[in-house]
Amino acid sequence: MGDTYEAYQASIKRMQMPRCWRVFNRHQGARFEIATDVARARELLDVMDVQQQARMRKLGSPFVLNDETHARFYREVVRQGLDDGYAVVSALVCDDGVIGTSFGVRQGAAYCLLRISHAGESWSSCSPGLLIIERTMAALHAKGVRRFDLSIGNQDYKRRFGAERVPLTDVSVALSWRGLPFAWRDHAAQGLRRYPAAAALAARAMGKGIR
Repeated sequence: MGDTYEAYQASIKRMQMPRCWRVFNRHQGARFEIATDVARARELLDVMDVQQQARMRKLGSPFVLNDETHARFYREVVRQGLDDGYAVVSALVCDDGVIGTSFGVRQGAAYCLLRISHAGESWSSCSPGLLIIERTMAALHAKGVRRFDLSIGNQDYKRRFGAERVPLTDVSVALSWRGLPFAWRDHAAQGLRRYPAAAALAARAMGKGIR
């Protein structure tokens, strides 16, 4: 993204983000915020867990990011990284509650969006899922961020934001002897993917599918 955020806004004008912001601002107490203390960031993560779970349940998809292991991981990232700006937790808030949230990580002039949530279809008039992304981008652009990674997945809304596809790869590196079995497992799985017939045979032998 260039140095002028207004130019970027003009490039995505068909998304009508300024209109969405005006619609949201009609609600009493409407505001955008980026959490500045760990306690508030954790409150927003709690809301994010609930909103994302409700969304995934409606879609009939499994959701694990609020289980004990994942929830502890995200909160530890916040605890260690909020003060120095590495962890970024933002929200759309009004008197009715938290309407949208986002969680990402920043390193210098680059930001990677990891999670978003919103309060459901009753708020669709202001597109809170898209709006929380755009408002977060605007706030971080003002702080010097110029590269925005919308994370894995080729969803349409990312292309509407102007994102370009970048090839990804999996890399597993053992940092100690305890990690060696897991690294070997990952390398074996990656190797099997090159041979579909062998992969199918191995999956049947283990009683499950190859992901």
